Amino acid sequence: MRRFIEFFTYAAIIIIVIVRYAGEEDNRSPRRAAPPKVPAQTLPDNQKLPINNGGDVLVNLDTKLSNSVGTAFAVDAKGTYVTARHVVDGCTRIYIAHQSGRFSAVQKVTIDQRRDFAVLKSNRVKARSVYLASIAPDRGDDGYMMGYPQGNPADVRATVIGRNNMRSSGRYNTREPVIAWVERERLPFFNGALGGISGGPVFDGNGIVVGTVVAGAPRRGRVYTTHPRVFLNDDLGSEIHFREGLETWRTINAANYADIGKELRGAKTITQVYCQVTKS
Repeated sequence: MRRFIEFFTYAAIIIIVIVRYAGEEDNRSPRRAAPPKVPAQTLPDNQKLPINNGGDVLVNLDTKLSNSVGTAFAVDAKGTYVTARHVVDGCTRIYIAHQSGRFSAVQKVTIDQRRDFAVLKSNRVKARSVYLASIAPDRGDDGYMMGYPQGNPADVRATVIGRNNMRSSGRYNTREPVIAWVERERLPFFNGALGGISGGPVFDGNGIVVGTVVAGAPRRGRVYTTHPRVFLNDDLGSEIHFREGLETWRTINAANYADIGKELRGAKTITQVYCQVTKS
């Protein structure tokens, strides 16, 4: 009876977090004030890629900790998940969704102090893992970002326009290399920011993960992802799978990426992560 009450309490807290925070991301995380609902800015396939100025991407983090919602994805079959640092930084408790209406507590969180990158360990959540790259995509390469923007399952097709450095300040201070993308398409279509997809994977056309989503500029149709060198992090362990060059896990393209996103979410390879912050 006691375990049932505890589970019900945790579930109620997480549902409140989803409803309250899932749609509140501007350039960064649901820990910011909700921006106006701006129209989605997507670049048609028949238009030339914009020039990337290569300057720093500036991100101001709210210094006040609050509950947040993001995306995580499995990198081995033993309960190791990857997400964005800003989603789980400072959390009192972290949960991963593993079945419909069920949530598992994360036993261990490792924060990369130099990057917007975090590793989660959960004993109860086991899912098929993805393959990771260590080589960055080039300008003109397409990518497929999968997760829970605004707390809802959806996917984004985008194209690399260059590389930048992302400078975060506020709750913590970092400067790291990121890949800049321009949005091409959202499925299903929605307006507004991509809040909730932070920490989600971006796949290349060979089905290999080439980074994680960490920031966006919805008014310009830009998305920024980590450089894949973050996957060389020692805390990921030895069970992860790297693929290089032209090796293919599965072909992903404009015609099938939404179906693959739905499949991976259904298998909990890609899932939601919830941060609960206890007020002092």
